[in-house]
Amino acid sequence: MSRDEEAVFRRLLSSLPRSGAGRRWDLADPYLRRHAAEHAARVGSDLLGELLSDGEYLVNADPRSVTSALSPFRDVYGGFIQQLLDVYCASVSWHQRVDARARRQILALDALRLGHGDLAASMERLPGGRVLPWHCVWSSATNVSQSAGATLTGHAEAITALTVTEAVGDLVAATGSKDRTARIWDLTTGRTRHVLLHGSPVTSLASTLLDGRPILVTGSDRITRWDLSTGHPLGSVSVGSPVRQLALDDSGLIAMATETFPYVADLRAESEPPRPVRAAGQRVRFVAVCREGSSRFALAVTEGSYVSAFALPGGELRYRNVLRRSGDTADRITALATQDINGQCVAIIGHESGACTAFHAHSGLLVHSLLHPAVTEGRRPRGARNEVDSIEIHPSTHGWRAVAGHRDGMLRTWDLGSGGLLREERAHAGSVTDLVTTTVNGHRVLLTASEDDTVRSWDAETGELRDVLAGHTSGVTRVAPALSGTRPVAVTVSKDRTVRTWDLRNRRPARLPGEHPNWVRTLGLHHIDGRLYAVTSCRDASIRVLDADTGENVREFTDPDGQPLQAADVLTDSRFTWIAAGGEQGRLHLWEYGTPEPRESTGPGPSAVTALAILARDRLGFQVVAGRNDGALAVWYPGTGEEPRLLAPPRRGRDAGVSALAVAATARGTVLLSGGYDGTCRTLLLRDGRQLHSHRYGTPVKAVAIGSVADEPVTAAGDDSGRITLRRLDNGTVLRTLPGHTGPVRSLAFSRVGHVDALVSGSSDGTVRIWETSTGTPLHRIDLPDYVQTVAHADGVLAIGYGREVSVFAPSNQPTPPEH
Repeated sequence: MSRDEEAVFRRLLSSLPRSGAGRRWDLADPYLRRHAAEHAARVGSDLLGELLSDGEYLVNADPRSVTSALSPFRDVYGGFIQQLLDVYCASVSWHQRVDARARRQILALDALRLGHGDLAASMERLPGGRVLPWHCVWSSATNVSQSAGATLTGHAEAITALTVTEAVGDLVAATGSKDRTARIWDLTTGRTRHVLLHGSPVTSLASTLLDGRPILVTGSDRITRWDLSTGHPLGSVSVGSPVRQLALDDSGLIAMATETFPYVADLRAESEPPRPVRAAGQRVRFVAVCREGSSRFALAVTEGSYVSAFALPGGELRYRNVLRRSGDTADRITALATQDINGQCVAIIGHESGACTAFHAHSGLLVHSLLHPAVTEGRRPRGARNEVDSIEIHPSTHGWRAVAGHRDGMLRTWDLGSGGLLREERAHAGSVTDLVTTTVNGHRVLLTASEDDTVRSWDAETGELRDVLAGHTSGVTRVAPALSGTRPVAVTVSKDRTVRTWDLRNRRPARLPGEHPNWVRTLGLHHIDGRLYAVTSCRDASIRVLDADTGENVREFTDPDGQPLQAADVLTDSRFTWIAAGGEQGRLHLWEYGTPEPRESTGPGPSAVTALAILARDRLGFQVVAGRNDGALAVWYPGTGEEPRLLAPPRRGRDAGVSALAVAATARGTVLLSGGYDGTCRTLLLRDGRQLHSHRYGTPVKAVAIGSVADEPVTAAGDDSGRITLRRLDNGTVLRTLPGHTGPVRSLAFSRVGHVDALVSGSSDGTVRIWETSTGTPLHRIDLPDYVQTVAHADGVLAIGYGREVSVFAPSNQPTPPEH
């Protein structure tokens, strides 16, 4: 690029106002904030590096312009710029939806999460020397990864398919989406190359090289061929039924799973329409294209659990079998994988029971029934979630192995020679949605994608965990390995509608104790033995106790049966500390703080516990109040040997469940406030269940609290519209409403902030807001890089659970005015 352009660009930079040694990017012309990175990249890498090293530029710049100029992997920059960009990219998808003020708070938080304390402190300082009113003391770092590369955005709805290939020497990814587009992404630059428009949602896609030309085939209500290099359509043909999945081989033969029969087609025979294979059965879920010797054939699996093989391209049926039965019925097939092993095509199907069946794909002859201790030949255990969701077959130093990922997060590996189970472990906190193997530095690596928002990298030989690729904010549905130059990478797509790249060479970074494998469900601040602790639940089997000063995980309390716990509360009296929890099985547990085993538990209940509170002793002892998913409110007295009694009966309707619960002692006795998914908020007396008043909101009520305003007892309810309503406790009349949140309110807590009586609220809009209760004035706002689930405030400490993270904030020494 010419020296004149560089001179013009530097003149533009010199025109910016300055504060000390730094540029005032907050006062820059909007054009410069949007296009500075683009111009700097055109001038040269040195100027781009100079621009990116300015933290104030990253705070104020348009994130889309920054990411379009970045290399997908930050190690090409080195030094401080790499560190700064690691922080910037940790929540880059969230930066695109917030303003500069929120971006500054998030950058400061992410700098601390990645261990860059000095950078966090500098990000908290505003131009002019002021600082943000709240600073992060410590934070978990469950959902950040230094292995992250580019984050690619553009799809407006769920991404349904992914393939990675080369086009004209460049590494590209192709994705299909329900937004009726397919996109081709350049993985070297991180930019969108082509947007391929469709008339209906794109359900599947595949790529191949045909006559030297890279071809992409997309499936929707028809199949369409595209030139991967140019994005131009090469032909389209209607299929008799919407395409669920398609499989393609290097000769151009296609097999399609549809709502009716499987279909076959030949890309080279453009004039011939796809042909149905009616003999293979209807409502096909999976297809695979196979080859054995000179024979090309396809496998099809139907919803009726039939496996069929038919010749390609003619469609002549070879066999149709049910390969496994559970009791008197077919064991539903939930996954399929094929692999050429020593010249023979071997297929493995996964079943609803958790078993797998290996068979010779060409003939249908059984090779092994791959079982594990939780599965018997007759039936699967009641309540088990063993369904196989993904399968991978790969070679090892001792032969061939099959790996199955299960709905309950388990990963099981079998020896295909003997059929023996080699190992099993809980690899994820959610379903294992995809499995694939690749080679990294000469070692075979297994990649597992999961509904728990992460991809994990494992040594395929030993099962050792290598790295956790964390950064997606919703379940990961597909993962594909590739080589970007000499760099081994993984490409992932997620329900958060993004495509991400990851460097596979890294090993798992050190993490703070107390990481949460699922979204933080409940969080409270409690004094135990003279110290302040945060007690959390996250829909796994454990209740965690974290030191509020350091974040150290000091203790865990676990469901004896390993079942998920959804809510917890703490009670401290003069001698003991008690922890109560309830879970998905409807059970209630009570622990004494110093004892790891529950002191007492109830049997499984009729419905999951969704909200819970533990109260001080009355004449009958402790009281544990539970809100259930069927809308019932129950009171349990541990130590009496009695089952919980109903305070309010179950309610009808899909949305009748209790979503939030609060209790408080008042002059009228202990009062219980409950919020429901159906928009109902009820106030009851605990002693007899008498309802004081009830109110209906237009949307679900997911946050409630009881406190006082000017010494008058009040209730607070936050609903999915983002509105907070304060009502007088005695008669339920509205005191005031607090507008401001742009997403559902998920948590409320009355407290005293500084010298002011306040209400703290957390919302799915990614913010925590603090309100002065006497006037409804907003005092402060804290921005987080994920949906806020729960908040707690005590002793000047503000604890926030957002996504799968917990962060603790404290007031800064130099607070800024409320607008900052």
